Parts: sequence; C-alpha cells; structure tokens
Amino acid sequence: MPLVRYEPPARQIVMYGDPVSQMLPKALSELWSRQTILVTNMTSAAAESYVQSFQEILSDAYSERLSDRADRSAVLSVTGALRHAGTEAMVAAGSGAAIETAKAARVCLTNNVAVPEDFERLRKSTTAASPRPYLIAIPTTLSGEEYLPFAVIEDKETGGLQPVQHTDLAPDIVLLDPHATLTTPESEWLASGMASVVNAIETGGNTLGERPLAKAAALHGLTLLTKGLRRSRTHPLDTDARLMCQKGAWLATQGLAQGALPGPCHRIGRVLSSVTGLPRGLVSAVILPHVLRQSGGTAESQAELVAAMELSDNPLDQVVAELLLDLGLPSSLSDCGVKSEALSDAIDFFSEPENAGDFAQRPSADFVNAVLDAAY
Repeated sequence: MPLVRYEPPARQIVMYGDPVSQMLPKALSELWSRQTILVTNMTSAAAESYVQSFQEILSDAYSERLSDRADRSAVLSVTGALRHAGTEAMVAAGSGAAIETAKAARVCLTNNVAVPEDFERLRKSTTAASPRPYLIAIPTTLSGEEYLPFAVIEDKETGGLQPVQHTDLAPDIVLLDPHATLTTPESEWLASGMASVVNAIETGGNTLGERPLAKAAALHGLTLLTKGLRRSRTHPLDTDARLMCQKGAWLATQGLAQGALPGPCHRIGRVLSSVTGLPRGLVSAVILPHVLRQSGGTAESQAELVAAMELSDNPLDQVVAELLLDLGLPSSLSDCGVKSEALSDAIDFFSEPENAGDFAQRPSADFVNAVLDAAY
C-alpha cells in the first residue's frame, strides 16, 4: 500500500445557532479586529436591511459593493481598499462570488498586485506569508467557497480563468445564519446547493480510502443537502431546512478543502459558467448526470452515494436527475438558454495544451464534447 499523508485543512472557525447580528461582534472579538471593510454582493432591496445592520456593527466601515462575478476588476478594487492603513479584518457577505473576490484580494494584497499586468505573477508563485487581513465570511448561498483554500478569478477581456491558492486562503471565520439566506432568490439558492451536491458526489465517490474523513463528510453532507434542498423548495421559510443545507454544503466541501482534486463536473461547470455568464451551480447541476454516465465509477462508490441521497435505488445519474426534477431546475443546457457557440468555446478551452492537462486532473476535450452534447 502506498504511503498516505493526511494534512488537515488550516484552522477555521465555523459558527451557527445565533443570528448573524450576534455572531459578527463575537467573531470580530475573536480576531481582536476593529478597523474593517465590508465586501458584499447583497444588493437586492430585501437584503438591504442586512447590509445596513452589518455596517452598523462594523461602525460604518468602508463598503465595497460587488457584482455576481469574481473578476479581475472587482478583485483589484477590493485590494485597493485593503491598502488603507489600519485595516485589520474584512467581512465578505453574499454569494460565492463575493467570498471568492475577498479571498483573491487577500492574495493580491500580500503579493503587491495593483494592476492587471501583475496577475501574471500569481500564476508562478504566491507569497509564503499568510494572506491578510483576517477574513470573516457570511454566505447567503450554498456554493461552499467559504471553506476552500483557493479562488478562481475571471478575466472579462480574454474569458480566461485564473486560479489562485494558498493553504491559509479560506476565511478565518464562517458565520452560518439561515435567516440571512431568506433574501436569496430561490433559483440561486437551489442551484448553488447543487454545486455542493457536485462537490459531495465527486469527492465522496473518488477519495476512496485516501481521505476517509473527507469521504465520510461528503456522504453525510449529501444526505443533508438532498433533504434540506427538497424541504426548502417546498417550504421556503423553513430556516431549519436552510441550516441543514448550510451544514451539508460545509461537509460536502471538505474533500476539496483537504486537497482532493476537483472532478470533471466541477471543472467543466467553471468554464461553462465563464463563457455563458450563468451561475456555476446551475450549469454544473445540469451536466452532472451526463458526467456521471461518461465517467462511471466503481459500483461500490455509486451505491454509497445513491444510499446517501435516500431518493430511490436507481443508478446514480438517474437519482441526480430525480433531484433536479424535484427542485424544479432545468434538465438541459438549452433549457438554460445556452447557445451552441458557448459549447464550442468551452470545448476549445479544454483543447488548448495548457488547459488540457492530465485527465486525472482535467477532462479531455473529447470527454467535454461528449458531456456537453448529451446535456444540450
């Protein structure tokens, strides 16, 4: 048996059980932080009261309003704000895009990235120093970005994706308050939940015996997500169901947080989201059954995943399709409004030598072509 080395993820505090209005002051106290910056993409009228309450707790801290994409311009804007003297902590509230932007800005700050041309340095190395300032995340969706030690930055001009990573990049504290998610549009909530279902299935089915803690977390996370998403779809104000989903997303992401490689659905979904502008969770959810049919998997791992979802005894790809139907999500890319040109762009991305890589790490262009053709 080859040597297995287990490295637990960096220290991270996760809080839940109280309203965020009570947890946020406690989190700031834990970090001994006073001078803060608020980064958020909670821009709806319904969410405005939450944003105002955060600003009051943070003593009218500088606030950076973001779009729903983690792109270079947003990262540079936040990085510039962090250069203000005395900034001790950043609070990122909103979807995965807000949290990814905040994470990337920390790396940019410690690597002195100030203009777009400086991003090239991040492809070669990142500083050994821990990213600063401290980061507190208040997620309002279920993407799981708040637990991951990496971020992916979009370049709107070229359409490229640039990953940045650091062992300490994940937020220092995560605050889970299901009430804060009530302003999230239902489609965004459910689609982001499916992004975590993807994480659970791809790590739970592929970690085998190498990461037993991550696999156990993924399987239980899958159970919580399946139950919680279906309940929150039929009872949108059920905060117990929403907290179940939040816990499920936390557990589902532990494989990636511990160093497991993203699976093909995760990687294809990232690229397709970039070229279409659609949420990653949505496109990942639609292609997942087709990725499962193309990639297969051991009968044992598939049986474990099917059992965890507790929906039926059908093959795993069919069980995932059943969940999509229960959640009222589209079953094809054409139903999402995806144009055929976008599929070509995604396939071209994986055809490039620098993007193709080893199949164990990145799906081949032929694999992507088969999946997207079946999903369209």
